[in-house]
Amino acid sequence: MNVAYYCVMHCLKIFPVVLFLLLTDTIITAAQSVAPDPQYIALKSGDALQDRNFYLLTLMEKMPVVTKLLIKDPALQKDRVQYKKQLLWLENDQDIAAATRPFVLSGEMANSVGTRFQALLDHRAAPMQELLNEMRRSGMFQLYAALPDNQLLQKAWEDAAKGISYIINAYTTNKGFRYPKIDSAAYYVKSPQYIAGVHLILKELAQKKYDSTLIFRPALDLALGLLRLNRHDESIRYEPLSHTNWEAYTQLKDMNWNDYTFSAMLILGAGPSDKSPISESGKNRCRMGAELFKKGLAPCIIVSGGHVHPFGTPYAEAVEMKKFLVDELKIPASAVFIDPYARHTTTNIRNAVRIAWYSGIPLNKRMLCVSDALHLNYVNSKMFGQRATEELGYIPATDIKQSDLYFLSFLPDLRSLQADARDPLDP
Repeated sequence: MNVAYYCVMHCLKIFPVVLFLLLTDTIITAAQSVAPDPQYIALKSGDALQDRNFYLLTLMEKMPVVTKLLIKDPALQKDRVQYKKQLLWLENDQDIAAATRPFVLSGEMANSVGTRFQALLDHRAAPMQELLNEMRRSGMFQLYAALPDNQLLQKAWEDAAKGISYIINAYTTNKGFRYPKIDSAAYYVKSPQYIAGVHLILKELAQKKYDSTLIFRPALDLALGLLRLNRHDESIRYEPLSHTNWEAYTQLKDMNWNDYTFSAMLILGAGPSDKSPISESGKNRCRMGAELFKKGLAPCIIVSGGHVHPFGTPYAEAVEMKKFLVDELKIPASAVFIDPYARHTTTNIRNAVRIAWYSGIPLNKRMLCVSDALHLNYVNSKMFGQRATEELGYIPATDIKQSDLYFLSFLPDLRSLQADARDPLDP
């Protein structure tokens, strides 16, 4: 009797613990199963450049329950006070790298903040869970989708902190760019005019005080200011892309995908070496694509290429390619999507996958890719895979098959939805 009584009482004591663990595990599993939503409507901060490059930070500022939690958290308050103490407003310092260096979140400080974010999530703070759900639904953190919530949050925060540091360091030294010939500063960074421009940004930041803001705000404001000073707003010039491509989006609504061999045709851009709007190579690729399109291989065309060559060009390759397809080759405008951002073959393909996802083009159907023979050999090589892995962290195309000199096909990879905070001209 005593043994039976003990067993019953012991079970009653541990039942709440077991139930809590089961419920906790269910909550975590449910959170991790949140899938990206092609109909997702992103929150807006009022600064499109911030939203495109640092969406995690926009979420933290535009979700009131999250903002309140992070501002009032004692550990984050301590970090914020320590960070503000290191800010120096050196308005007359001719070494702009030294003048802006205090704004960069050090590795130690970034780790401290990231660790605290995880701790808040580990304590099952409902606001942090809401944040994670929003992140997963957006698709903008898809590279980390398979990770547990705490690791996804840590990775996303690390990317944002590194992205801010990259901008501040690069645009005060003109060094360390991923694509130096395309991304570099618009001015000589040691010129009196550029130094004065940077100090004007610092003067404006000094007036903000930052008493009731999240810790990253001063560094983020400086980074965004430096991008604008260098006229590097390429990432938002055609936003919202859903509006830019509205005709093409609308045309696909009632599409019967079984009528086509391929889901879409991607024509890779080729920038001119002079001040021409479009290169001869770009025209030739369009001609090949138009011929295949008229044969009915795919229901739509995606032309891809940003403001790439020569440096500072006012022309986006994709915009000029669409004009050529429509005006010269008589392709319906409603059949052509533009990706006006990509600056390399890796992002040509990545951005095409994004357009496919958000426009309802099936990702389980092969996509056709058109270019010249040498370019396609590169896409179908180990070199392309290595570069994509190094720069993006994944390869945006799988099962690449080349069946002709001038076109190949591939299956899109959903990780292409990942927004890269470390590449501010085309995140």
